[in-house]
Amino acid sequence: MIQQRKPIGLGTFSLLVIALGFAFNYAWGPEDFRFSYYLFHQMNWPIYSNGNDGLHLPFVATAFFWVPAVVIARKYDYHYGTRVAFNVARFMLIFCILGPLVLVLNWIIHS
Repeated sequence: MIQQRKPIGLGTFSLLVIALGFAFNYAWGPEDFRFSYYLFHQMNWPIYSNGNDGLHLPFVATAFFWVPAVVIARKYDYHYGTRVAFNVARFMLIFCILGPLVLVLNWIIHS
């Protein structure tokens, strides 16, 4: 029996989108340069919701990478790497949603 491989196509692009999402918040080099921090400072947005504490906003902003990765991987599920991309992006998207939800519930309970 001949086993056919999945083709490399547009669905494989979802792996690149996931890599860009991780690179968005990764600390690069000896100075720990983070593109997300640089972008937030350029737009005069805070990094955390409560000064130096609270919700880490660049982590939530990476949802702009996870959503397209999930959509692309779901639409082109017959291409190479889409199963891994879908599962990783879905997990990170749930993590991006549940993290802020827990903080909001904590603020409501302790207010």
